[in-house]
Amino acid sequence: MAKKVSKSNENLSIEEVAEIFSFREKSLKLLFSDRNPNFLIDFVGLSQNEVRNELKNQLEEIEKDACLNILAVIEARFRLDYIIRCEGKHKEEISRKFRELFSEFQYRISLEDKILKEWKETPEVDSTIISNIKGAFKYRHWLAHGRYWTYKAPKYDFFGLYNLAIQLNTIPLKN
Repeated sequence: MAKKVSKSNENLSIEEVAEIFSFREKSLKLLFSDRNPNFLIDFVGLSQNEVRNELKNQLEEIEKDACLNILAVIEARFRLDYIIRCEGKHKEEISRKFRELFSEFQYRISLEDKILKEWKETPEVDSTIISNIKGAFKYRHWLAHGRYWTYKAPKYDFFGLYNLAIQLNTIPLKN
C-alpha cells in the first residue's frame, strides 16, 4: 500500500465555517456603520453611497470566501471517507470499489470523476445530491482559480451551499 496520508486534523466543520462567516459579516457591518469610533477617519472623503457600495462589495467577497470554505469542507469529507475506506477493511460495496480504485490511483484520485461518480451510482444515496455537489464544484473551480474567466454556470450563495453541505448527513460517509 502507498504511504498513508498524514491527516492534519485542521479541517473545519460546516458549522465552524458558518460561524466564521457570521462573525466576519457582523464585523464588516460594524466597521461600515457610524457605531465604528473611527468611521469618519476610515471613510474620509467618501459619500454615503460610496461607503454603502464598498460594504456591499466587501460582503460579497466574504461570502465568496465562505462558499469556497464550504466547498473545501465538502471535498475534505469525501476525500477522508475515501481514505478511511481504502485503509480499512470495510465490507460495503462502495468500500470495495474504492479499494479497487486505490490500486490504480492511490491517494491521487479525482474527486469528481471517480469518488463522486461512485457515490452517485450507490443505490442508498440520492444521486441528486451528488449531481448538485458536482455542479457546485464548477463554482469552486472558478473561485479557487482566480475568477479569471467569465463564469456562465449558476452562481451559488453561502446559504445554498450550506444547505447542500448539510445534506451530506444523508450519505453514509465514514468521518
